[in-house]
Amino acid sequence: MEFIKEVVDKKIIQKQDIGINPVLIENNLGKIESILEFFNTPSPLLLVNGFMGTGKVQVVNQALSFLSEDVITLKYNCFETTILDDILLEFFDSFKKLTAQGVIPMPKVKSENFTQKINAYFDCIDKPVLIVINSFEQILKDYKQDILDFFYHLSKSYKIKTLIISRKFDYDDFKQNYHRVSINALEKSIFEKYLREEGFKQIGPLSDELYKYTRGYWFYTTLSIKIMQFRKLSLADFMSGYTQSFQTFNDFILREALSLVDPVSGHLFRFLTIMRHPVNVKLLQTLHLYDADRIAYFVDNLVLTREGSMIYLQDYYKIIAENSITENIAIKIHKSCVDLYNTQLPLKPLERDLLISRQTMRKEIEYHSLYIPKKPVIAPKTVIQPEYIQAPVQPTIQEKDEQIKHISFVFETEADEMAIMNKIANSITKFVDISDKKSQALDEVKDLALVDLINLAKKEEQNFEYLKAVMIYQKALTLNNDDDYYTFLPTLYSRIAEAFKNMSDWFNAQKYFELAVEFYVSTGDTEKINEYKYEIANIFYVTFKSDRAERLLKEILSENVSVNLQTKAQMLLASITGMELKLPVSVEGIEKSVLAELYFKYAVNKDDEGDIETAVRYYKKCVETSQDVKVNAYLSSSLTNLASIYDENGKTQLAIKYLHESLRLDELSKNYNGIYVSAMKLAEISKDKTLEYLQRAKKCAQDLNEPFYLSSVNIAFGDYYSNIKDYKQALVYYETAEKYAENDFNKEKIQVRINDIKKVYNE
Repeated sequence: MEFIKEVVDKKIIQKQDIGINPVLIENNLGKIESILEFFNTPSPLLLVNGFMGTGKVQVVNQALSFLSEDVITLKYNCFETTILDDILLEFFDSFKKLTAQGVIPMPKVKSENFTQKINAYFDCIDKPVLIVINSFEQILKDYKQDILDFFYHLSKSYKIKTLIISRKFDYDDFKQNYHRVSINALEKSIFEKYLREEGFKQIGPLSDELYKYTRGYWFYTTLSIKIMQFRKLSLADFMSGYTQSFQTFNDFILREALSLVDPVSGHLFRFLTIMRHPVNVKLLQTLHLYDADRIAYFVDNLVLTREGSMIYLQDYYKIIAENSITENIAIKIHKSCVDLYNTQLPLKPLERDLLISRQTMRKEIEYHSLYIPKKPVIAPKTVIQPEYIQAPVQPTIQEKDEQIKHISFVFETEADEMAIMNKIANSITKFVDISDKKSQALDEVKDLALVDLINLAKKEEQNFEYLKAVMIYQKALTLNNDDDYYTFLPTLYSRIAEAFKNMSDWFNAQKYFELAVEFYVSTGDTEKINEYKYEIANIFYVTFKSDRAERLLKEILSENVSVNLQTKAQMLLASITGMELKLPVSVEGIEKSVLAELYFKYAVNKDDEGDIETAVRYYKKCVETSQDVKVNAYLSSSLTNLASIYDENGKTQLAIKYLHESLRLDELSKNYNGIYVSAMKLAEISKDKTLEYLQRAKKCAQDLNEPFYLSSVNIAFGDYYSNIKDYKQALVYYETAEKYAENDFNKEKIQVRINDIKKVYNE
């Protein structure tokens, strides 16, 4: 059987447009050719692997676009609930549709069970069949062998091939011969080309930083680009936001993506987070969770995944999304899931809104029931049963549809949130007792008074020992007999909250900020109440509860609060809603740190809009607000951005001036990352001090002990000596760079340079 009728070369591969980014195709031309070669071999099985986010599915789809029109392609995306019957049900549904369309014949053999029925379909098909299984790593070990045995059974037919996509494989699981293709990260040059094509000009140290954190993986790179474009962020601002988030890059980028979820769509996302398999459009429409435009928007922005009519939330998003669902709401969703499965169980496979097996549905009912609080069992009264009992009447399909319509997954959270807050407040004593036992181990806090404990905790904070500070503050919370206890109580709450925030422990940070709000509500201090409401809104923003953050910020702005707090709230609201950031009529009463942030963000917006004159003016205003890096967190970034603007507009001397000042400030604050970036840029654009700046960048890289920086700066040294034709010295630096780049993305770039130098020697 022929799977591919025409010869496909690289030019044809790149020319074929099925909506996949040409950059990803260019990066994987060799891989696509290998997949196409598989279809011309007798081998029945191809295994495609690659780390999460490398674009495996897109690369495979590009190859599949060259299949002959006769090929019948059956696709299935695996989940942790997947068993063989679920896959067969999906195939059965496809077979019924293909039969109705006249593409394949109806089997003539009568089948005694479902598996035989599927086999009968495969037997009667006289065309080539390709089975594509994605996310194979999700399948639990207990169910994997049954699935592989079935594929092995099918592999005995010359007309059936199987292609399995997974992040990783245990190759011992496979009995038959197979081909392998591994999908890798974007090459550095292609990564930079992608950035340029998307309108980003800061190719150099900043793009190197992004490449390092995304690892060149397609998903993370594309998601970063989309977020920068959506929020109108420059590459510098995006990287600055990441470094200030104190999160891993994976967490940071996924949270940023989930922050695109609006309040109405939040109901859909909570449902998809708790469901452990995909759901079809028809069911979402019945449950009033379907909005075609919003779902298309989330799919386009890589938040949701859609395969045909099936929609789901990827597992890496679920890990973060689960933490945003309050306990009471989660219980309600689990209860509704049980109700939903119960409506589906009595129906035949093709009558169901959920195309999964009864076995899986029963397991899902059992799973969701674990999260539903059990009611107390009351012994029933003795009842005399009638002699004849009428058998219960099974509801019709129409009645089942009506039952589904009454199942709701749309829950308003306000009342439930209050219950959670009260529960947290009531459990605080127990929490403090546990922490107190831990702090007893610290000899220095054993006999200290309240004020001394607070001062000691502040010292620990200055040393970045936030966990130790929390333990000391919690010890102070137990000293309620101290005369100063209620004077310092709100301070204790806020300091503990700040410490948890610095550790990115958002749950506990929110809890203590809420206790601070509760305290000030009792005193009637409106400004303090709203200050801590702002902190809670910021946590909601970070944990992608954007609807709650927006609501809280609007509450703050409706109150009679200081202009400083108004400005902070408006900036955060603009970040959430994407609305235009406006400058206040007067800046009187606004703290310098807040004003600097306002000017910087306003300048960045104008910079992205192409209003360079206004951008320069407000970058300079940010710089003029304060030259103290402890006050003005945006000072160095403003100077660097000014330098970039001047360099792009041919004003090299001005660019050098601002980079010098940025470098000086970063050296004062020991911001080694900032020093490295400025020094490398100065080495690039300075004509007479290149070596001096490269030495400063190299020292920074050594202080940070960062292999990527060390390899990059040695490449820059090598390029310098190569340009002045000192090839011997250039080779020394390239070889040094290669040592640091053993597991790094610079390696290929270095090898090209070394080969070029050796060619010169040979000539």
